[in-house]
Amino acid sequence: MTDILNDKNAGAGNGLVRDVAARSKVYAAVIRLQAAANQADALEAIREITGNLIGSEEVAIFKLDNEKAVCWLYWYVGIDPNQHAYLDLTREPALREVFSGKIVFASGHGAEKLLSINHPVNALVPIVAGGATTAVLVIFGLLPQKTGLDEVDREICEVLAHCAERAVWPHSK
Repeated sequence: MTDILNDKNAGAGNGLVRDVAARSKVYAAVIRLQAAANQADALEAIREITGNLIGSEEVAIFKLDNEKAVCWLYWYVGIDPNQHAYLDLTREPALREVFSGKIVFASGHGAEKLLSINHPVNALVPIVAGGATTAVLVIFGLLPQKTGLDEVDREICEVLAHCAERAVWPHSK
């Protein structure tokens, strides 16, 4: 055992441990969303995943209203709903990318103005149902100890994009 600890290649084992830990976080997100019994549980799963795995307690889901070209606030945690009642698609170029199915992340460390609102945003995650983006999950601020989203956080956002439809459409599988 001492030989393993003193081996100059033992540092490679640390990378393996980090990789297993990262895979575990992504797997936990998938399992939690798939285990959601109903819409309320799916929304709670999103709160748990964004809070405990990604590190944000400021999130919201906006549902697309094609007729009015807006996204209406549907569900939120940690933000003022009076300041974020809707997002105007005509004023938000980043949302065009999201509704084409792409996740949009803030570049660099920390949040930036991905939206025209007065609140920094770290990610815009499409929620895909039936092959189409029908809502967007907005990840606003991060916990103080987080400086930005890392690669694992980005993978968890991919999971949210493709496994969170029950939160918006309760009769989805």
